[in-house]
Amino acid sequence: MRAGVAPERSGAVTPPVRRWSLLGAALVCLLTFLPPLSSLAHRYELGQVLRYGLWAMVVPTLVVVGAPWRHAAWAATLAQRRRRYSELWRSVGFVLLYGLVMVWWFTPMSVRATWSHPWLRVIEAVTLIAGGIGLWLELAESPPLAPRVGGLRSVVLGTAAMWLVWIEAYLVAMSQSGWYPNFHHVAGQGLSQAADQQVAAVILWFMATVVFVPVIFMDAMQWLHGEQNPDDELRRLLREQRRGATAIIERRAAERPGDGAVGA
Repeated sequence: MRAGVAPERSGAVTPPVRRWSLLGAALVCLLTFLPPLSSLAHRYELGQVLRYGLWAMVVPTLVVVGAPWRHAAWAATLAQRRRRYSELWRSVGFVLLYGLVMVWWFTPMSVRATWSHPWLRVIEAVTLIAGGIGLWLELAESPPLAPRVGGLRSVVLGTAAMWLVWIEAYLVAMSQSGWYPNFHHVAGQGLSQAADQQVAAVILWFMATVVFVPVIFMDAMQWLHGEQNPDDELRRLLREQRRGATAIIERRAAERPGDGAVGA
């Protein structure tokens, strides 16, 4: 391994997958502003939640997986800086920032504001995607950028972010009068309020599961595999110490006849 270059994880994706992922992120982001998704988000809670989840989870994930950071001159400098400042609190800060952005745009007040002022949707999309990218750079490999923390800490951070979305899904499903009051349901026309809420909750839960569980599982497996490395390293050090001790004993044993001859 070259000095100053972080090794890629075994699960790093190939260049073709990266290109398709970046293209998919751009396509998904474009579709969120066009019918029928934009119309669905204006009519049903499930459409609003679907668009919210795409901005907050799917697009950031695809960007981190597919971004061509290697071709950016600043990426190498940023990667070195991230390795130099790898304290846990920095990663926790990005998780908290992601959570704040998620909660803000999830509230009924924010949805009501974007309903009345459509231009706010652009700000919502930008902030959710930016916050998601910041989170995913702490969880997944995006060469030359690597997560600051790994192993169990990465598993905890990813699980915390996933649980946040699950809680939001629970709130949508259990709300008695509808989580977003600005959506009006007419009996016999389209989905009922209860059906709309349940489908919206399932969509949000499913998206969080599909996006977060794979990276949590991979980090957990790497952590479990890495737990063997300290034992192997300890065994290697013990073997080296035994060899060193044996060499010292043999050398002293070889020097004893000479010492006796000098004394005589």
